[in-house]
Amino acid sequence: MADSSDPHRDLAGVLHDVSNALTVLLGWVGEARAPGASPEATAYALSIVEQRARLARDLARHAIGAPRIDEQRELAAVVEEVVLALEVEALRTGTRLVVRDSGPTALVSGALDVAQILTNLVLNALSHAPRDTVIDVNVVVEDERCFVDVTDEGPGVAPERRHSIFLGDSLRPGGTGVGLRHSRALARVWGGEVELVPGTSGEKGARFRVSWPRADAIPRPPVSTSRFTELAGQRVLVVEDDVAVTQLLEASLGARGAEITVASTADELTAALVDAPYDAVLVDFSPIKSDAQAALAGIRASSPNARILLITGNADALPAVFTDGTVELVRKPFEVGEIIRALRREKEC
Repeated sequence: MADSSDPHRDLAGVLHDVSNALTVLLGWVGEARAPGASPEATAYALSIVEQRARLARDLARHAIGAPRIDEQRELAAVVEEVVLALEVEALRTGTRLVVRDSGPTALVSGALDVAQILTNLVLNALSHAPRDTVIDVNVVVEDERCFVDVTDEGPGVAPERRHSIFLGDSLRPGGTGVGLRHSRALARVWGGEVELVPGTSGEKGARFRVSWPRADAIPRPPVSTSRFTELAGQRVLVVEDDVAVTQLLEASLGARGAEITVASTADELTAALVDAPYDAVLVDFSPIKSDAQAALAGIRASSPNARILLITGNADALPAVFTDGTVELVRKPFEVGEIIRALRREKEC
């Protein structure tokens, strides 16, 4: 008998997800067989067929007791994979899938479950959306959680059904009522959630939101409760494109009272310098390598008294502007204590 406490072994839910995988698979079989399909198009279609067949196999194996692997992947890659796999279904229904993702990258655990939930939500949207409309898949990444909204322009969900749709209520022809219930159960295993976002007056369609904890999140302690205030009052600009490094520096320096501004690109650096001066600037070479001299000149002009620390994993063959004795070198991987000691020296000067 299936373990009702584990949605991965809920027979109805697993069969629903297997059915979704087979729906996608059969659509791409049709593409592979299409008259006039180029060898490249056929090969691509067959790669999707293989991917979905393996997915259906793994879902079935997990349901009967095979161990699951907690796979961590970038959320953007999971979303892209799902949307590409559903292109044939979108074409069949006369709709268009549009992904909107302008934020930072984020790692999520349980990537297989994320993909299954998104597949279910997008297939639902495709079944309700009128022809010649757009289904938006919008990705938002915050400090500790990330969100994916799937929005269609269909008839929407009546207010009185907002809760029952997650309990097995379905009005879709041929619908079983399993998908949303199972998707929510999968999300909650990982500390996530699936919900229907209330629409504004006159707004068409439905918007379903998947929220998921970031696997790469570093919780930020509130500065007000920190025991450390040795950097209080310091304004620190961090020029770094590695999210994990910026999160580490924001958490550790912010907890000690520093005011942190982050720039991950040359354009963001230019914008950040409008709010200068800064007491210290921590610079990774990568974001400014296209014109390091101009970037450093801008920093010095806007913050002439700032201590500049270059954070890099490769100190070989650096441009001369970094080796003239006015820039302090901190090698990656570094310890936070190195940065803190340098900033304390700056404060005491």
